[in-house]
Amino acid sequence: MRKSALLFFLTGAAALVYQTVWARWLTRVLGSDAGGTAVVLATFMGGMALGAALFGPRVRRSARPVRLFAGIELALGLWAALTPWWLTHLPAVDGLAARALASAALLLVPTVLMGVTFPLMGRLTIAGPGDVARETAGFYAANTLGAACGALLGALVFMPRFGLTGAVLLAAGLDVLAAAAAPWLLRAAPLPPPADAGAAPQRFPWLGEPLLAATLLLGASALALEVLLTRLLVSVTGASVYAFAIVLAVFLGGIALGSHSLRSVPAGTERRAFLRAALAVPLAVLAGLALLAWQLGERDLFSGLANRMPSGASVGRLWIAHAFFAALALSGPAWAFGRALPAAVAAAAQARPGVPRESVLSAVYAANTLGALLGALVAAFVLLPNLGLRGALAVTLCVPWLAALPALRGAGFRPRDLALPGLALVAAGYVLWPAPRADAARLVSSVHGAHASVSVEENGAGADLVRSLRVNGKVVATTAPVDLRLQRLLAQIPALLHGEVTSGLVIGMGTGMTAGALLDIPSLETLEVIEIEAELIEGGARHFGAWNGALLDDPRTRVHVGDGRHRLARDARRFDLITADPIHPWTRGSSDLYALEHFSAIEAHLTPGGVASQWLPLYQLSAADVRTVVATWCAAFAETSAWLSAYDLVLVGARAPLRSLDELAQGAVPEAMARSLAQAGVHSAPELVALCVADDAALRAFAGETAAMREDRPVLEFRAPLSFLAGYSTEALAWAGRPDFVAALPGSARLPARRAREALARFLAALPQGLSRAAEAYGAELLALPPAGASLLEGSPKARD
Repeated sequence: MRKSALLFFLTGAAALVYQTVWARWLTRVLGSDAGGTAVVLATFMGGMALGAALFGPRVRRSARPVRLFAGIELALGLWAALTPWWLTHLPAVDGLAARALASAALLLVPTVLMGVTFPLMGRLTIAGPGDVARETAGFYAANTLGAACGALLGALVFMPRFGLTGAVLLAAGLDVLAAAAAPWLLRAAPLPPPADAGAAPQRFPWLGEPLLAATLLLGASALALEVLLTRLLVSVTGASVYAFAIVLAVFLGGIALGSHSLRSVPAGTERRAFLRAALAVPLAVLAGLALLAWQLGERDLFSGLANRMPSGASVGRLWIAHAFFAALALSGPAWAFGRALPAAVAAAAQARPGVPRESVLSAVYAANTLGALLGALVAAFVLLPNLGLRGALAVTLCVPWLAALPALRGAGFRPRDLALPGLALVAAGYVLWPAPRADAARLVSSVHGAHASVSVEENGAGADLVRSLRVNGKVVATTAPVDLRLQRLLAQIPALLHGEVTSGLVIGMGTGMTAGALLDIPSLETLEVIEIEAELIEGGARHFGAWNGALLDDPRTRVHVGDGRHRLARDARRFDLITADPIHPWTRGSSDLYALEHFSAIEAHLTPGGVASQWLPLYQLSAADVRTVVATWCAAFAETSAWLSAYDLVLVGARAPLRSLDELAQGAVPEAMARSLAQAGVHSAPELVALCVADDAALRAFAGETAAMREDRPVLEFRAPLSFLAGYSTEALAWAGRPDFVAALPGSARLPARRAREALARFLAALPQGLSRAAEAYGAELLALPPAGASLLEGSPKARD
């Protein structure tokens, strides 16, 4: 192995950390919806393709390529180190188009420099025509292996410990280190003399070389398959930041191994190696999926998979399992893609002996990167929403065969090469053909959007019917009574504390039950709902119409597709009530919806007497995680309180004091709201007040000295998955059920409060005997508690001790 491989490894690691963090920042500026994601992809991959195409051929003219390499890495590190400051000022630019242009301009320099690096690595390592395949395979393998390690390093170490800014600065340090070490590590590298400045080397025929079309198509299939197979895998592994990092690292590692394997290919056979790699991709994908299905015990991978993320498993064991699942699905095709790129470079160089090697490297890399950009965009925004995961995969698997066609000439095609497509067709009949579900759940709906795969399932029948919403393999809401209780309380507690809600905003559609509960407010005039995944609206919430009050058909409802956080930041309107039921905190990217900046934006969009609420799960977070969210909520709102539904907190925040608990305990409730609350097991105003577990002083005391979470240090995103693995958390639940707060409640609410806390205590005591049985008994007890006080329709008597 050359010493230069260490440098290329470092630059690859730094590049992946940059891309991960910059993508996170840019989605905040541009939005995480389809448009924002497309701009981010175009900025990164388009910049690299542009750099390779425009400036790559010029590296041959450099008389001091080592110094050029060091200068590029130093400039890249310094520019990257300044991006945290620049990116924090981008939100101030007015207009989405202006912000998109500003973002592209900001990252154009570093992405172009990354693109130039590929042909420059060839300039530094390739001594003669016979070395093209071997050396390209070597530096591409080292650089991609570095990227695989960068994916893990960024997610497992840099971002959790040092935040987003710290991660970029550390990655910049890797580039600076590479620049400093270049004169020593590249001293022994073969450096061919630069071309004579007076000579006019042949230009690479961009439109006349079939291998460029083949490389573009194969690049498109590579990123399209990564998008599709990652969507499938996170349904199994869960959508945590660690799961995504592991899947990406496995894919990049497979590419590195495939590229390294090409070093042993005999000279002159590279075109055939490219052909066989392209023909092998579909079979490798289908064979891997067949093994994955066997390992999971599933006959059909496309009819709604469930997360395999068992609570209580060790972190190391779970990550190994995730890597194993990813390797089954991705390592085969990744290996083929890794062989194909250096093979294409060598074959194109042989086909165009008069063209400088740097020009060949630039053209092939630019075509591959442009194809990757197109493949990712088409897969995410065209194929998945229109064909679903099964159909999108079937179409994408045909693309590598199309890529093989331009490579046929001169590749020594043999009839036995048809065995690869033939076997793939047989495997496709087994892997892609629908099969009956093995479990008892009935699939009501299954849709795939640009951001998530959504399915609706149901179990039971009649009065025992329970319908579930599953997003990326995880059940996020059901119509089970305890779950329904949470969804309705999340809307109706703040509504009753406000007293006269005329306008409401719900961030996150889900089943629509929270938004639907607001429709029971007689004074409500307008209800805005923001949902980032368009397919979830008709493919998810529409199937919960019996439980969400036909939300989508109510004339007061207006549904907007987009990034709720981003839309809120750009909308000047104010609302009487804003409620948020976001995805679980351990999901990648979800920490932004629990950060101080977002909570402050919610507070700023409240009317003077407005109120906000936020869902907070207690059972899958550690006490430290819960304190972090509570401290952040308290930092954003002047008046706060917390209410316990069963296992979850409803955080309430406002600018000014709301109705007192005494007033709420004595007040009447509109008829529709009363019926809705009765279905959730709340039959009187005192029972509703009994759910309060902390007023403002108690909630701030619980948070203590815990720091509020800010966007630059999204600690919850990295801690929450580990908290889930630690098992069912009881500390925060025990705090919520502490009996001493009962004395702070109105007299009429104390009896139901004591009953609810006693039920919680019995649940916590029963946990060692089994979670499912304890949860079932607890939920049944909550819903069957004897009524206390007058009916909600009548109001309750005055509070008395």
